[in-house]
Order: sequence, then C-alpha cells, then structure tokens
Amino acid sequence: MSNRASLNILVVDDEKVVRDFLVRFLDLEGIKAKEAGDGFEAIKMAGKERFDVIFVELRMPGMDGVTALTELKKISPMTKYVMMSGNDVQNRMEEARRQGVYLCMKKPFDIDELKALIDKFRSD
Repeated sequence: MSNRASLNILVVDDEKVVRDFLVRFLDLEGIKAKEAGDGFEAIKMAGKERFDVIFVELRMPGMDGVTALTELKKISPMTKYVMMSGNDVQNRMEEARRQGVYLCMKKPFDIDELKALIDKFRSD
C-alpha cells in the first residue's frame, strides 16, 4: 500500500447500515471505499479490481465470512483482511485468524481503534 490516495477498500456486510457507516467513516478519512452486500458479490468485485483492505462480516447468509475470506484470498492473497462480527463467535474468529486475517474487530466499532487501524494501513 503506497499513499493515502491509492488506498482501495472494500466493505462486505449483509447489513446496509454497517456498510453505510464504514463507507462514510472512510470517506471522512479521505478514502473512497466500495461495498458488497455478500460474499458472492465481494468475490466478483475482487476478480475485477485490486483492494488493499477488505473488511468482511463473519456471519452473513448464503456464504459466511470465513468461506468468503478463503475464496477472496485465492483471488487476492496480498490484500489485508479484517474480519468483523457483532456476535460472540470465537471459534469462527479463530478459524479466520488461522486463514491469515489481519485483525478481528467486534461491532459496534470503537472509533479510535478504527482510526488507528486506517492509519496503520496508510503507513504500510
């Protein structure tokens, strides 16, 4: 990841309110983000465009976050992945960590933690 302007982020969550929040937050940070409503859409998008960071919700209907992560990593192994969940699903989070997730974040988000994470991605 080079400079601030080139940071390309995808937010994958079945809840529109979460996608809207993260996309707005990133916009306020000067980052344009794209969104996908499920893992299938995210995989299609990642096949067409390179993302520096992909935020993936753990629990989604159709394809859960760990399955989406596995498929996304095949397409884009150099991307950093952040797994998100509002539920206590420790065993699935552990599986995501074994898959090479950069970070697991609990929802609701801690704004300071989110800002620090974005700053870290910018400096990487």
